[in-house]
Amino acid sequence: MESVATRKYMLPLLHGTRWISLLFVLIVLGCSSEPPHYEGAFSASQQVKGNSEPISAPMDMAWGAVLEVLSQQGFLIQQADPKSHIILANREMRSKEDKDLSHTVAATITLVSSGNQLTRVMVAANQTTELHKKSYTWWHLLWLIPVFPTGTEYTTVVVERDTVRSPQFYSDFFGAVKKTIEEKK
Repeated sequence: MESVATRKYMLPLLHGTRWISLLFVLIVLGCSSEPPHYEGAFSASQQVKGNSEPISAPMDMAWGAVLEVLSQQGFLIQQADPKSHIILANREMRSKEDKDLSHTVAATITLVSSGNQLTRVMVAANQTTELHKKSYTWWHLLWLIPVFPTGTEYTTVVVERDTVRSPQFYSDFFGAVKKTIEEKK
């Protein structure tokens, strides 16, 4: 009799111990996770190399040259604020290798006057790659054999999104701006 009574007492105790152990493990795992990636956004390792350059031109000439280069390269100017010297622009491009992929580059250009004949131009750009899928809905004969399409469904999925870190991207932009300014002098 004592063993049955002992079992009745021990069984709920063991179930309670299991839940406490499980809770302890979950708390330890939850607290030991890495901090979110965005917390290091302002660390030195996250700086974009080559996205800022001094231009030997007054502010109004540099402003015009930047707008001209963006327009010539197919960027749509979303906003151009001459008071704060900020330009928002983007460009969409189809992939040459895969017709189902498209790329969007969104850029923010900031101009800061560093003197009478010197303007610092800073560019921050993000790139998004999207996959465009086209699928057909088919009418089936006896629920097995597809006979003819009854509709089309289009789906867009973001495949990649990140900051543009390519030094070539920024050097091409600054080279074009400097060339445009030289042509105007």
